Amino acid sequence: MRAVLAGKISLLLVLALTNVGLAQWNNTKYDTRKWNLGFTMGLHMGFVRLDQGDIDPDPITGLIARDVRARPVPGINLGLIANLPLHRYFDLRFVPQVSLQQRDFTYRVRDTTFDRRLQASYMDLPLMIRFKSQFYHNYRVYVMTGLKYSLNLTSEKRVKDDPDLIKIDRKDLSIEFAWGLTLYGDRVMLSPELRYSLGVLNVYSPERTEYGNAIRSIANHTLTFSLNFE
Repeated sequence: MRAVLAGKISLLLVLALTNVGLAQWNNTKYDTRKWNLGFTMGLHMGFVRLDQGDIDPDPITGLIARDVRARPVPGINLGLIANLPLHRYFDLRFVPQVSLQQRDFTYRVRDTTFDRRLQASYMDLPLMIRFKSQFYHNYRVYVMTGLKYSLNLTSEKRVKDDPDLIKIDRKDLSIEFAWGLTLYGDRVMLSPELRYSLGVLNVYSPERTEYGNAIRSIANHTLTFSLNFE
């Protein structure tokens, strides 16, 4: 599955770069439109900010806070783009997308270790302001920031019934930061982009979670590389 997706991304990238290479310099027709629409696909690495609570050992289980470790796991993003030019150098961007995420946790109880997973299928709804540089030849660099509201679409029943899954709340909120480069072609704009999402909410839900008191809070962090086509 990942190999097929990587092949499709590579093909689209080659076609877009070929199209960009044939374009005229300083192609501004995209910036004079009322709206620009497109799609995005990307790969991300999911991290967490983990507050492990008290460090005193549990008298029954022997579990202490230092016995919980979180490992980043890669995932994919697919979505749409709606771009509204506000000014020569500023855009308002709305990029609804589906993000398949997972984080792996390792618990150690005395001499025994076991794994738990945090899985989520998020509908991400980021609203961002983008600042674009002046043209140089036929490209621009840009930076963006904004807020992202996320809704976990994973079935609550499946999560509750699976003892290997860590339970989290359905809603999340993040601050977004992004950097990118826009290449202007005759028929498409291609934008390689690096984005960092800083979760500001505690999404951890200890209910029905084995050794739930070992973790006090979990905040999602995500680093994403994406290709945007408009």
